[in-house]
Amino acid sequence: MALPGAPAPGPPSGPAPPPTVLMSVRVWAARPLGLLPPPAGASAAGDALLRLQLSVRPGPAGDPLFRLALRHTDARRSVSIAEYNLKDISYTVKNASCHELTVLSSSDDPTVFHFEDEREAQKWWTVVSSSLREVQKAAESPSALGSQPSALPSASGNILPAPPSDLSQPLELSNKEELALRLARAIEFGDNQAASQCAMALARQQAALRILLKESSYPANEIRMKVGVEDAMCSTNITIRVLAHMTIGTLRQQVFQDYGFHPSVQRWVIGQCLCVDDRTIGSYGIRKDGDTAFLYLLSAKRANLSEQRCEEDQALAMLPPAPSLPDSSGADEKRKYSTLPNMALKKAWVADNSGKMNIGEISRQLGMLQLTNPLPSQSKAPPAAAAPPSPVQTGWSCAKCTYINKPTRPGCEMCSTDRPAEYVVPGSYRPDETELWRMQQEEKGILQYQQALEDERLQNFQQLLQLEEEVLVPSQEAMECRICYLPVAPGDGVLLRECLHNFCRDCLRQVISYSQEPQVSCPFRDDTYACSSKLQEREVRALVSAEEYMRFLERGLVAAERRTQNSYHCKTADCKGWCIYEDTVNEFRCPICWALNCLLCKAIHEGKDCRQYQDDLQVQAQNDAAARQTSDMLQTLVQMGEAMHCPVCRIIVQKKDGCDWIRCTVCQTEICWVTKGPRWGPAGPGDTSGGCRCNVNGQRCHPHCQNCH
Repeated sequence: MALPGAPAPGPPSGPAPPPTVLMSVRVWAARPLGLLPPPAGASAAGDALLRLQLSVRPGPAGDPLFRLALRHTDARRSVSIAEYNLKDISYTVKNASCHELTVLSSSDDPTVFHFEDEREAQKWWTVVSSSLREVQKAAESPSALGSQPSALPSASGNILPAPPSDLSQPLELSNKEELALRLARAIEFGDNQAASQCAMALARQQAALRILLKESSYPANEIRMKVGVEDAMCSTNITIRVLAHMTIGTLRQQVFQDYGFHPSVQRWVIGQCLCVDDRTIGSYGIRKDGDTAFLYLLSAKRANLSEQRCEEDQALAMLPPAPSLPDSSGADEKRKYSTLPNMALKKAWVADNSGKMNIGEISRQLGMLQLTNPLPSQSKAPPAAAAPPSPVQTGWSCAKCTYINKPTRPGCEMCSTDRPAEYVVPGSYRPDETELWRMQQEEKGILQYQQALEDERLQNFQQLLQLEEEVLVPSQEAMECRICYLPVAPGDGVLLRECLHNFCRDCLRQVISYSQEPQVSCPFRDDTYACSSKLQEREVRALVSAEEYMRFLERGLVAAERRTQNSYHCKTADCKGWCIYEDTVNEFRCPICWALNCLLCKAIHEGKDCRQYQDDLQVQAQNDAAARQTSDMLQTLVQMGEAMHCPVCRIIVQKKDGCDWIRCTVCQTEICWVTKGPRWGPAGPGDTSGGCRCNVNGQRCHPHCQNCH
């Protein structure tokens, strides 16, 4: 069926247009082909290489005709074997690469085609199946095109024609309206195919649409909406009766008619959103009585509202609505809350300018609600009984939505913006009951939050104490040991306290057993990082046996003695005792064997002083090899400068460490080590007439003197 306004099809004036090839594919067909005559010069045995070709051309009535052609191709030419109309054949898929063609009017066996590529066979079946569906739809509805959906009832109850397939032709205004009505009806009935066809037709014509939900989609009950109204000076609260399907633009007009505030100065905020005119109040969450909204009123200067425009719009809003035609569907009641502007009012105002109302009369209707800044014209005709101005409300103005909040509110009541940091609550302010209740709830909430934090800290502390009491912290999750790379079940691994690395118990035990250090380092290593944390002593003791732990302690003592400079090992054979000596100590009592060691002689000569020991050593050296070896050692120390003879009693003394001042353990002579002579003169300590004379006239006794006092 042609579109309204389109020319009717006439007899063809020229040759038929050539067909359009939709797709062509190469296949193999088994011979003999009962329904296909063999091409000239082709053999009667073997498989035939054919080419399937699907084309379309306009039919006599404008309908598309789909044709399936079979052609034999070789290196020299292409010969047509047969050509069928799609409505005369049956085409099915056997598998991914095998299809079957059956001629409905023939009793011959079906022809089987084999494709070389499965993806090519899938593409071919997609095109053929789409064409078969078009042919089937055209057969079911001869007067409609193959892609046309079933007709839908129009708004008046008549059957609307389906949109034509030739969507490239321009549609007239009546056709666009019919398509828009059909689109709305298809969406309402849930007909996806019809809706998509109508939408495509309108989109190709770039038709400007405005799609809105019907009023029946919204709740029909009237809502008493609480509105907080505010301008730059003061604020108040009012209640407005609204319906959920009203748009913000309609709400502006209603406030303009009821209170006289021009729509251009109104800024609506609902649910912390700045409202736009096209959306309904129901979409912003206004659904029941008591739901709140916020209206902020700009000044006329800020809204660029001129005096003339305000007067004209106010007079236009006060005109009675134009009489409407009677309608059984209750159009008058619906017009009360229509979301479209009342064009009849504007026309009446333009036609009759004498209905212009005085701005003073409109101002008197506001009563006690003195919210907006007066326009210049209002000063010319003041109201007869003007109410006294309301006092300026104390509070802080939100920097984001300009709402004036109560002084004690920490954040904006409308948009939750924080109170300015520099704002100070006035000392004379006394909060009302509502604000006192809010402050009490806020304080209660803060106390509950602090208590919850304290409970959480206490719980964490108890957990830490519980973990601290445990010698080893077991791993809580399954893991893989980074040493042996074996899976470890939860609880079988050990979590090191210092670094939180996980390992299995056996690997940590071996690390402790083979460690030569007094402190065992964490064995974690990778390509970029080596952990330097140490295992705690209680972790080491819990991982190894008692014998292994004693050996670990002994190795630690040996390493500590080896690395300490002022260490001395007991001279008793096989004794493990040792000490760290100081410069003022000359003897060491071993805590293990209780032998008394002389730190100066590096020997045990209990009951003898160092001179007696050295004299006996000289005598024993003649017959005793061990004594001779000790005597030779002492002489070697003297020759190397590591020991010296006392300048008074001539025994061998040795400096252990520290400064160059030493004292002979036999004659108590103070000796300067660097000069190898007495420190003081004949009179004793303080006599600088003799000795090394160190620090006399600020000069050292020797260039290498290290403070001989």
